[in-house]
Amino acid sequence: MAEYIEGLVRALCEGNIAAKAAAAHALRDLKGSPVYCMSQCIAEDGGIPPLIELLQDGSAESKVEAAEILGYLAHYVDAHAVAIADYGGVPPLVDLLRDGSADAKESAAAALQSLAYHNAANILLIVEAGSIPLLVDLLRDGTSMKAKWEAAGALESLARNNDANAVAIAATIGIEALVQLARRGEVTVNNQWVVPNAALPAERKAALVVAALLGDSVPDSVPREVKALIGAYL
Repeated sequence: MAEYIEGLVRALCEGNIAAKAAAAHALRDLKGSPVYCMSQCIAEDGGIPPLIELLQDGSAESKVEAAEILGYLAHYVDAHAVAIADYGGVPPLVDLLRDGSADAKESAAAALQSLAYHNAANILLIVEAGSIPLLVDLLRDGTSMKAKWEAAGALESLARNNDANAVAIAATIGIEALVQLARRGEVTVNNQWVVPNAALPAERKAALVVAALLGDSVPDSVPREVKALIGAYL
């Protein structure tokens, strides 16, 4: 298996555009392989930079596949999340979130969630690249529930232990819109996002969403009018 992956990565690095696309497609289909072995092979054999190039210059299908593979690498190995950011992977993922197909936006959101998870430096890069409004748009208007959940997961990763990002997300969504998302069950709370008791009244669920998004305490930086809106749902 390792030799097969090495051959695919070599095609990614050295092949023409068709060979690169075919290699990305084959690697994407290997996601059921032993996780550590596959991710280590791709990263150690130099697969990250050409995957990022496909994000920028590949076909629509190749962009989706490259985003999926990068998200997979970042999800399972923290060092790979760092490497993807170091090689410049954040801006093209955010570009894909902005201008990609529906599938591309879903894959980009998932990859950004993995890149942001417990990585403060990556979170800063992702926010600076303008991701929050795009993720909010996907959360509100995504064409599938999976896309909305990927957006919610990415936003949660950006907001975790970061009051400034949490407030920015809440402000971008708008408290009333956030409440409506909660009432429809598209954003819920438990460990920040899932309500454990589905029988809770809708307004209480909405309040828990807002409270989780803003953290355990509402920071002083939150505008007074935002605090007032939150209080109305508690």
